Amino acid sequence: MSKKTICGMDFEQFVFDMEDFHGARAPGIIVGALMLDTVIAMVPESPELVVAVETYTCLPDAVQVLTSCTTGNGRMKVYDWGKFALTAYNREKMSGVRTWVVADAVPKWPLINDWFNPAQRTGEAPEFEDLVEEFFAAREDLIGVQRVRIVSPNNVFEKKKTGICEKCGESYNLKCGDVCSACQGLTYYREESDA
Repeated sequence: MSKKTICGMDFEQFVFDMEDFHGARAPGIIVGALMLDTVIAMVPESPELVVAVETYTCLPDAVQVLTSCTTGNGRMKVYDWGKFALTAYNREKMSGVRTWVVADAVPKWPLINDWFNPAQRTGEAPEFEDLVEEFFAAREDLIGVQRVRIVSPNNVFEKKKTGICEKCGESYNLKCGDVCSACQGLTYYREESDA
């Protein structure tokens, strides 16, 4: 039996790195890794690679563990669309590959179906190792693939214009208005006198 690899990385090492980065062994990252492995074979890793993910759940971490694309370097774009899908593309050529989980395939695979539909589950959650084996076996059924052309990245990934807030003196995204969100009272924290 040959050793499993993901994006050229030994699978066991990937699981270790994933757990270290994500904080747990997450089946969603395994699916994301298989999706990435599919698209990276068609749009190779390079300084021009950009990956757009369509959910905040699991997929961004798979991208950051397996590629050089991160939110910090601007080469990973995250949409909050709630879709388990991603697109890898070359930003010079504006062409790439989109991949997604094929919903019609999920019920054909009992463990995957239990994992994707926990409300319908009658027993315990599937064991991670068993789920991994089924993901690998289901890969061709489970992952949809389509070549795509990126038609308007500036509309989707608008460049941020920043300025200095008149009230607090901190840099902020001008899209927020005349003053930053915190100075508008939209903060997630409360200042304490003795910090």
